Amino acid sequence: MQTFVLFFKQGLSHILDIDGIDHMLFILAITVFFNRSHWKKLALLITAFTVGHSITLVLSIYDVISVQRDIIEKLIPITIIITCVNNFFKVYKPTQINYKLLYAMVLFFGCIHGLAFSNFLKMAFFEDENLLASLVGFNIGIELGQLLIVCVFLTLIQTALFYFKNLKHDHIIQACSALIIIFVLKISWGLF
Repeated sequence: MQTFVLFFKQGLSHILDIDGIDHMLFILAITVFFNRSHWKKLALLITAFTVGHSITLVLSIYDVISVQRDIIEKLIPITIIITCVNNFFKVYKPTQINYKLLYAMVLFFGCIHGLAFSNFLKMAFFEDENLLASLVGFNIGIELGQLLIVCVFLTLIQTALFYFKNLKHDHIIQACSALIIIFVLKISWGLF
């Protein structure tokens, strides 16, 4: 239980730490498209992301897969940008949202993000008999942190829509997605 709690705290602090900004931005890019009435779909997407990175965590820790860190660091910003661009398409063609494809995309992107987490976990020292507790604790911590980010961001969106009557959710989606893309280009590739 002590190992579980330790890695739960590690997962929670890792996702909420400013060093995990790329993961926060990905969660924000997913969240911005939704509102409170679609919270179940959003929660499933967030869980799909967690399942994706859980899969690659396990495979990486057991040395089934291994990807160079610099490749992962290049792929993660691409996942964020693709998610934001997808938001623009969803705004203009909302009746054509394929949630199964969206869940698959987020699951796959979770696999990519999980490879970055695996490097973090490999650096942590845990014994084989505590591996399951470590992985479960870490992933539950990550999931809780992601859901906290979602709750805060959804509250901010709803508050903005309440106080600014002329503001439309589509405007928030477009503005936030554009800002996330600019921020990712700045922090990942030094553009702007």
